[in-house]
Amino acid sequence: MELNVYADVVFLINFVMDLLILLVAGKLAGRRAKFGRLALGALIMAVSYCAITLISSLHIFYHLISTVIMLMMGIWAAYAPPNLLILFKLALFSYLSAFLIGGIGMGLFYVSRFYDIIGSITNVFVINFSVPVLIGAAAAFYVLFKFGLRWLEARTLKRQVCMAVRIFFEDRALELNALVDTGNSLRDPLSNAPVIVAEFDSIKTFLPDRLKTLFYEKQENNLQNLLDSARMDGFTGRLRMIPYESLGRQNGLLIGFRPDRVEITREKDTIALSEVVIGIYNRNLSRNGDYQGLLNPELIGF
Repeated sequence: MELNVYADVVFLINFVMDLLILLVAGKLAGRRAKFGRLALGALIMAVSYCAITLISSLHIFYHLISTVIMLMMGIWAAYAPPNLLILFKLALFSYLSAFLIGGIGMGLFYVSRFYDIIGSITNVFVINFSVPVLIGAAAAFYVLFKFGLRWLEARTLKRQVCMAVRIFFEDRALELNALVDTGNSLRDPLSNAPVIVAEFDSIKTFLPDRLKTLFYEKQENNLQNLLDSARMDGFTGRLRMIPYESLGRQNGLLIGFRPDRVEITREKDTIALSEVVIGIYNRNLSRNGDYQGLLNPELIGF
């Protein structure tokens, strides 16, 4: 029986699989990379694998250490991880993805009765690997991965923690439901106090009429009018301006105020805080009204 090796097919299979592995590893690790960098990482891994596998003089390098080095080179080219922890996470998720993709590919291999690359001991290889198997394995893994992400997101949403927040301001008090938001790390630049973001409609009773009018008219970012209104109402000492950045917006400014104190109810415990600022968000935070505020997790020791 004549055994042949087709380097272009070996390269194509490895390039596609390496590209998918790097993409999925980045998704799981929460890292982003441009497609060009992902392709570069996959190219480095595929070329290295082909060189070691198909060139007989390089067979001595085909062992665990060399495969780890190939993976690290691909990860570095794709993501340039800033520290060893992120590099380790990307490597771990890459191996996990490789095992899953390999399992799916082997399943399709046996079901479809196509033959894969054979022969590592004798250093001779045979290929009768069909491109549909490659496409099927990649497509099946992608579908499973997307469903898996949706399932994890659904479970994460169910586990979101909401807490009752009671805000005290002079002789008034009100209570709202606030979501513990790990993305909320806002602090007042003057006092360094953590910020609780609250919907305007839920806390407007604390604001003087002139300030409320600015929010009603969506003019709260007109700083001159804001300062003039706060000064006329004797609210200047309470007023706070909190810079922030968000997706699609840089150098944003959130208007807020300093309450007398805040009480956060966590299960059966109540946390009383005096050093805190309420940031006013002039839109709805929750589509279905489940919560009206966003808690900085540091306030409750998260």
